[in-house]
Amino acid sequence: MQNPIIGHQQVIEQLEHTVASDRIAGAYLFVGPVGVGKETVARYFAQLIFCQQDMDSPTACGTCLACRKMNSGNHPDLQFIGPEGRLLKIGQIRELQKQIIYEPLEASRKVYILTDVDRMTDEAENCLLKTLEEPPAASVLILLTSNVRALLPTTRSRCQILQFHPIPSQELAKILVEQFSVAPEQATALAIAADGAIGTALTHLEKGDVHTEEVPEILKETDPLAAFRLAEHLKDNPEALGELVTWYRDLLFLQQGAPIELITHVHSIAELQYIVPRYSRLRIQQAIQVVLDTKSLIDNTNTNASLALEVMCLKLLK
Repeated sequence: MQNPIIGHQQVIEQLEHTVASDRIAGAYLFVGPVGVGKETVARYFAQLIFCQQDMDSPTACGTCLACRKMNSGNHPDLQFIGPEGRLLKIGQIRELQKQIIYEPLEASRKVYILTDVDRMTDEAENCLLKTLEEPPAASVLILLTSNVRALLPTTRSRCQILQFHPIPSQELAKILVEQFSVAPEQATALAIAADGAIGTALTHLEKGDVHTEEVPEILKETDPLAAFRLAEHLKDNPEALGELVTWYRDLLFLQQGAPIELITHVHSIAELQYIVPRYSRLRIQQAIQVVLDTKSLIDNTNTNASLALEVMCLKLLK
């Protein structure tokens, strides 16, 4: 069977070769932005490990009993562990440690996929380290994170790290048009708003939220006191930072008289043209940089997201 993953071809080929050569490590750390496809690839990796059919091709067959159980979400040797509420807690890790010592029920290995491991409590991470130091031979731990810097260096060093990158926006837009029948204009807006993350783009598509046409309040607001309210809204909508850049970019294009084909939010041109005179080119460029810097800070460090967003909003409202 041809692998069903969109993008990440180099990672997939590496994992397929790993399974084909039976050189599977005890622990992996998948690193990349939210919605980029880490969990999808982790599932496929588990399917490669479980697949019962010997083939010349290193891909999963998709038809054996193990593959069918994977596709239906019922394989007994695969377990997902994610945060309970906001945190991944020590009790969950202790439960994993109780189970991992037992032999697999059907496959050659048991696979544990731990999502959002950057949200582990300190106690949970220290507890997990004991398992990462000497994982049982018949087990594979796959840790997923969008913020690798939030993890201890010792946690990172005990895992084989695989980096996941967003798909270039133009390439993602083409995929949305050709594989999901999205109109070209909507596909471009969706790809840019998702910041190249295929999972985020498909989530918006499923919800029917192909592109947001309401101009963000922060572009129109002038009262600095509104910064805290706006930051709270952004904290509850983390994907909004990527989309916010597209609105500022539209302002910049309109200010420079760019062709309408370059505008992402074409249905809001009239309102954007009304807003544009309030901004200098320098201010728009600075705003884009502030948003990108804040997004990078939140994604790649253990910073306080609420505080970072409040500072960002204060800068944007100056």
